[in-house]
Amino acid sequence: MPPLRAFANGDLLHALPPHFTTVLGQVATLAQAHHVAVWLVGGVVRNLLLAQPIKRDLDMAIEGDTVALAHALATATAGRVTAQHAPFGTATVELPTAAGTLTLDLARTRTETYPHPAALPIVQPASITDDLARRDFTVNAMALPVRLSATNSPTLAATSLLDPFDGRADLQAGVLRVLHTQSFRDDPTRMLRGLRLAVRLQMPFEPATRALLDTALSNNLLEQTTPQRIRTEVCLALDEPDPVAVLHAAENLGILPHIFPALHWHPNLATWQQRLPPSADALLKMGILTYTLSERDRATLIERYRLPNDAARLLRDVGTLHNRLPALHQTSLSNSELDALLHPFGRGGTAGGPNCRTTTRGRAHYPLPQSSARYCAAAQWARLASAGSAAWPVAGYVAPGLAGGPPRWAGSHARRRRSLDTRSAGRGDERE
Repeated sequence: MPPLRAFANGDLLHALPPHFTTVLGQVATLAQAHHVAVWLVGGVVRNLLLAQPIKRDLDMAIEGDTVALAHALATATAGRVTAQHAPFGTATVELPTAAGTLTLDLARTRTETYPHPAALPIVQPASITDDLARRDFTVNAMALPVRLSATNSPTLAATSLLDPFDGRADLQAGVLRVLHTQSFRDDPTRMLRGLRLAVRLQMPFEPATRALLDTALSNNLLEQTTPQRIRTEVCLALDEPDPVAVLHAAENLGILPHIFPALHWHPNLATWQQRLPPSADALLKMGILTYTLSERDRATLIERYRLPNDAARLLRDVGTLHNRLPALHQTSLSNSELDALLHPFGRGGTAGGPNCRTTTRGRAHYPLPQSSARYCAAAQWARLASAGSAAWPVAGYVAPGLAGGPPRWAGSHARRRRSLDTRSAGRGDERE
């Protein structure tokens, strides 16, 4: 674990980029006018201590009327309130800054009472200390007051870190610790959030927390959680820098069988993930993680977690491609034969996009005049799945990451085949 940032009182808040501190000065000014207290909380405080990059959103705890403060802030900054939920006292504000849009997630300080395991909580307004006590891990239970240095002054005051549960010490030790013994019982999704943190920060659960996690799993608490909440956490895991590592850790910790028993980690996953373009979205990553599932298991996964249509279609397409890989591996395939194997994945329609051209195994392939997202994804999937082949026809048929797709011509299938193969032959017989 890297050493934590050394700071004196007030220095930590000012370690934020200037456009962040400018916004916090505006928040502090309005908070003073509305007679509410404001704290910076959660991951941003943790990342400041670790000297890690700060994302484009900040979590703030408010002692007072959160919704009123959100609307006042939006009005004062030409921003907008994008969400509000009065029962929980939460609101989201998007603000324009010199460096782009900044999102503030405001939440009323509160306590949470869980009537039974995995239930949604009953909330009551509370102090900031009580609010920190409801959080998942000590490293996320720290706060920095946001206030002005003096009345009518635009300068942020020097403030001390509020750390009632020794989160800074756990950061220094490099461990994740829950705040109380009922934490996973109250909210089993904390196991999944902890899993993501453990992988991203390279911080294991400390022994007592690991024992509580094992007990929660043996009591099937994840099975008592709604599939929608599990799906939300899985989607967040797919957005992690290394979702395959999260899957591996989930299996090692015994979490994976409680999410979906048919899902397993295997070494090829890391190879496939490395072949993804940097812009790969969560759907493509999900396809990698579920690539080896059977058709029945895919159907069960889609039904259990009520996957949206685009995700369900991708899972089915990847399964179909898995079955077609033996044919796609044939290096003697002509363009028309390759087109016939991949053409079913182009049924989703076409849209204008860049022509795809790439060279592999010494053969230059023809440009594709139309694009189809499903078709391009199918070709890319087939390439990614070919872990044992450095270059093969599908890798050259469509450039990875580009929105290429099947040519769409009027006329007979025979004419289509002739045109495809003529384009390839016209460049010379360069096949190996």
